[in-house]
Amino acid sequence: MPEPLNLLLIGARIVHFASTVMIAGIFLFLFFVATPVLRKNRDHTWPIAATLHSKLLSIAWLSLVISIVSGAAWLVLLASEITGSPLSQVISDGTVWTVLTRTQFGHDWEARFVLAVLLAAVVFQFNRKSEWHSAEGFFAAALATGLLGTLAWSGHGGATTGLRGEIHVTADVLHLIAAGAWIGGLLPLRLLLSSVAQTPGTALSIARDATVRFSTLGVAAVTTLVTTGLVNMWFLVGSASAIAETQYGQLLALKIMIFLLLLAVAAFNRVLLTPRLAEAAASGAHAGVDALRQLRRNCLIETALGLAVLIVVGTLGTLPPGMHMHGS
Repeated sequence: MPEPLNLLLIGARIVHFASTVMIAGIFLFLFFVATPVLRKNRDHTWPIAATLHSKLLSIAWLSLVISIVSGAAWLVLLASEITGSPLSQVISDGTVWTVLTRTQFGHDWEARFVLAVLLAAVVFQFNRKSEWHSAEGFFAAALATGLLGTLAWSGHGGATTGLRGEIHVTADVLHLIAAGAWIGGLLPLRLLLSSVAQTPGTALSIARDATVRFSTLGVAAVTTLVTTGLVNMWFLVGSASAIAETQYGQLLALKIMIFLLLLAVAAFNRVLLTPRLAEAAASGAHAGVDALRQLRRNCLIETALGLAVLIVVGTLGTLPPGMHMHGS
């Protein structure tokens, strides 16, 4: 496949992964973090909730549109890669339809498109209501999580057969969902912290509760990412030498290094800034304002590092696994 087309395929994958992670992150954050925190004192937090919901819904709609468009581009570009035919030809001669209806990738694409439509219907209901209800929040989070998790069948895990394949794809599903909960939730957390920073009185207590909840969610996500990442390495890399000697392994090593940087920033937030914010919320100390500002800054740093991870992930999916290359 010509290099420019390969770059387009990688680009479509990266955009699709990023937008889908964002969708899952928004609704998981709203369900597990924002809504429980903001419902504690509705009279004081309703203006914050209204502003936050409006911003997050706008981002969710944009991400959903981008996800559908980039998913369609991924389908067409993959059809061109499989056949070696120009883009115009695979569209006009029905190759895209064949890939859509007769391949596992196509069946997964169809299922994910249905999930996207159902999610759009639920989000539309949110737009028409003045308050988020638990049932709707649950359905939105479940659909968004399903939309992200089913990407596993579009990757290397979906190509593994038998019991190994079931284990591999399960690990991939959990890996994707954990990434969505953590990386996808960083921007929503930043928006919440920015909103409460402009609200005198309750700002530190809301920020403390939200940060503690997100930190707990993050610990669960990191534990899942590490565990499932090790499983995936076992299936796809196989040996330490394959990491150094194959392009897949080298990119995987880069992903791990970026992840460790991301983990270091998150650990700094949890170990130093979150306790400082909690103490300030209890005592009213001015130090809490500095901690809140640093948390907002670090959310942006983590988001940038998370995007770098997704760029590497989008590229890895176009390469043969290190185990296959090393064994040849």
